Amino acid sequence: MYARKNILLLFLTVLFMSCQEKRADFFERDAKEYTEKKCPQQMDAFTTLDSIVFKKDLGAGTLVQYYTLDLSPEQRELLMNKLGDLQNENLRVIRNSIPLHSHREAGVDFSYIYLDRDSGEKIAEFTYTKKDYE
Repeated sequence: MYARKNILLLFLTVLFMSCQEKRADFFERDAKEYTEKKCPQQMDAFTTLDSIVFKKDLGAGTLVQYYTLDLSPEQRELLMNKLGDLQNENLRVIRNSIPLHSHREAGVDFSYIYLDRDSGEKIAEFTYTKKDYE
């Protein structure tokens, strides 16, 4: 009896891991195709989406979005004072975006990386886990 339960548990674990791997492969391929077809994409006068990458790391993986910002020194200072607003807006998008629904269901982490267009310096990075967006 216990042997059957253990075998069933092992089978279900392998099946679950197999489905997770397939889902991760899909997310990885989808991010690559989006980047190839639509990036760079001008989001507004100052922001360009350069690429989206799905990293198969521990857990369900991480969807990473790389942005370049073209800001004057004054605009950059204003942004630095409003990082909390940007962080909250990213979280709102994650929670409400229909295209990200399957990622949320899978428990994927989301990371937003903002780089300075001229220097390449990282201006900001935000990472959101399932606990953040649920």
